[in-house]
Amino acid sequence: KGRPVLLFFWAHWCGECKREALVVTRLLAEYRDEGLAVIAPTRRYGYAARGMEATSGQELKYIAEIRNRYYAGLLDIPVPVSEENFKNYGASTTPTLVLLDRQGIVRMYHPGQMSYDDLAARVQEVTTSGKP
Repeated sequence: KGRPVLLFFWAHWCGECKREALVVTRLLAEYRDEGLAVIAPTRRYGYAARGMEATSGQELKYIAEIRNRYYAGLLDIPVPVSEENFKNYGASTTPTLVLLDRQGIVRMYHPGQMSYDDLAARVQEVTTSGKP
């Protein structure tokens, strides 16, 4: 509470997520000073590169590799790895974007990609409203 939060649900296999990460990275750079926080939950799927089965540890290592390679602008944000986060927010597709206001109220829930302009407009609404 007290800060607007953008939840960016993603998956290591998701090409659209990699493209959306560029939008999220840009927004974080522009709105961080306005208090915006970004959290990027992901989860294990039981496989890694080329669909090869993977143990939990192997998949976590693969997630880290993908994150370093494709999400470099978001390396300083939390990335909780949990199936529960997806269940709690009903995120059944990736990417899914969830925007919470400063009071922790969900103000936007969007499965799929969003353009920079559309997402920036929504982020601006929550960063400017309810400022202390």
